[in-house]
Amino acid sequence: MNNSTEVQFNSTSQGCSAMASIMFTSTLSVISIAALIGNILVVITFVKTPSLRISTNYYIVNMAASDLLAILFNWPLYVTEGMLTPKVFISWSSASSACKLGMYLKAVSHLVSVLSLALIALDRFVAIVFPLKRIIMKVKIRVIFLSLTWLIAVSYGLPQAIFTDIIKVGGQTFCRFMMSDGPRTIFNGVGFILFYLFPLTTIIILYSAILRSLKKRTKPGELLQGHEGTKRQQQNQKIVKIMISIVVAFFICWTPLSVYLFLKKLYPSLFIKDRCLLLVGLTFYVFPSLSTAVNPIILFVFSTNYKRALKNLWSSVFFTCKCSFTAKRARQEQVMATQEVNLELTNTKLLD
Repeated sequence: MNNSTEVQFNSTSQGCSAMASIMFTSTLSVISIAALIGNILVVITFVKTPSLRISTNYYIVNMAASDLLAILFNWPLYVTEGMLTPKVFISWSSASSACKLGMYLKAVSHLVSVLSLALIALDRFVAIVFPLKRIIMKVKIRVIFLSLTWLIAVSYGLPQAIFTDIIKVGGQTFCRFMMSDGPRTIFNGVGFILFYLFPLTTIIILYSAILRSLKKRTKPGELLQGHEGTKRQQQNQKIVKIMISIVVAFFICWTPLSVYLFLKKLYPSLFIKDRCLLLVGLTFYVFPSLSTAVNPIILFVFSTNYKRALKNLWSSVFFTCKCSFTAKRARQEQVMATQEVNLELTNTKLLD
């Protein structure tokens, strides 16, 4: 899917109020900080908590890593374009490199996230609908799948780095996908089918099958026997709800960009009055950035395991800091006591 701002700009964009730029930048800053902290915590809790190292969480951490990549390189791209203001913040040569790298890594991050969501759905499908065949999702297969998400994303996103460059229109710089119309239409169409329609359709089908399977097991006589079986059933239902929430949030955040690019291509006259380029900023920067911040919130609010892991992590950090402070204070008291003893000995000798 092409994420470039493929729009026709005019000089009226320079007339945008400085307050709009400040509000826009402030909003993006808050979202970016939340996403950065949240995704770092997801990775750390996963690494520090052995009980979280199940197959589904590997794909979640894979998404968190790709989201961190998007967050870190979103701002160089934002500064390059000087959104909502004609001011250029970096040199032209640096802007070109930032434009290519930012657009490319933004595309890579998006593709990795889409593929990870599809793999999470597949993993849950196998675990719940065919639990006896879960062996096919063991470590080696999981490593291959995780590697493929990055290999496919890095390969398919290359045109973003090759054909993207900055242009200047009406005194304002923009980072644009400069591939010619024919190949660009094919590239965008193939990307839309492979990395939006097909994954979304697959995810819907898999989760529908999962929900049907869980519903059947809730009938009397079909539940797994014993307390452990009932508990496992409830855990599966909760995990599926959390995963569906992540999927819905992701596609809600990315769909506006697809709709915008589609309408801009067919009906460009609809956006002539958008002199502040607010629709470009919202669909290309704010909503995609929001998707990177939503996942950690969903996990730490609704997932008991992640919530417990975060609490234990915080307790461990607090305990370590407390111990460090106590040890430091004890050393200081020991030093002071030693000094007092030495001073007393010195005074004794003087009296003698």
